Amino acid sequence: MVVAAGGKIEVESGGAIIFPNPSGGGDYYVDNNAGVDATGDGLSWATAWKTLATAITAVNARTGSSNYAARCRIFYKADSETVNLAALPQKTDIIGVGSCDAYPMASIKGNHAPLTEKFGCRFFNVRFIPATAAILWTLIANNNGVKFYGCQFVGSQDAVTATSAISTTATELLDVVDCDFDGAFSADVIAIGAGNASGLKIIGNTIRGAANDGIVIDTGATYSSVNSKALIKGNTIHCAGCTIKDVPDTAICVDNNLISAAATGTASLDINIRLAARNWITDATKGALYPGEH
Repeated sequence: MVVAAGGKIEVESGGAIIFPNPSGGGDYYVDNNAGVDATGDGLSWATAWKTLATAITAVNARTGSSNYAARCRIFYKADSETVNLAALPQKTDIIGVGSCDAYPMASIKGNHAPLTEKFGCRFFNVRFIPATAAILWTLIANNNGVKFYGCQFVGSQDAVTATSAISTTATELLDVVDCDFDGAFSADVIAIGAGNASGLKIIGNTIRGAANDGIVIDTGATYSSVNSKALIKGNTIHCAGCTIKDVPDTAICVDNNLISAAATGTASLDINIRLAARNWITDATKGALYPGEH
């Protein structure tokens, strides 16, 4: 684990950012204030690109067998770049550095729905702000292996309120770890839709002030095996509605601290008692350990 720009960033399995890139992939630099797309080569801060999209295009243009298993890294410095990302960089870490106003991270203002078949993208220390009253991140089947570590998802800013922070359909190997979800998202903060959601992990996050439900797993969500069930662990969730709603009753839910304005019962917490342990729920009626003595 390395501390960079005020956020914890785990990039390599050894727990540090290592130079040069140990996997043999390329390292690229984006400076949304001082970079130049037309003349920069993205290989240093002095020759940085201006936009994240330019770096993503460069990563996805790499060819050759030496790049098949290599991971690239994009070091990203931005005072709230405005962009709707329509593509992700394959097998790449996007690492937010520097500061945006009082926030020690890079910021992106936009609503993102990548459609190209790229996988294995990880975000570290990036702040996501809505540009329109829509979902911040819409992920589908060709976005497998997307991971968010130490990021911030903003529900409302500049009179714009996002519906959800993350909404998925048949997205496998999604990790959401140590992230903050702040503000009154108008719909489910994290919505896991129908299709294969194998390997889903939602761990150690904080959801504060959600106007509707917190984490919702749709009735059509499936897993390829018992060992690939969703894990919802160690989260703190404060919302007006249901904190965790696992409709198919298949997610493992442990060690979550849950606060809801809804009534006791499935209105405030709806999970499988046989897959739950040590969850504390405080709702409109009472506070209790779930499951308790039974």
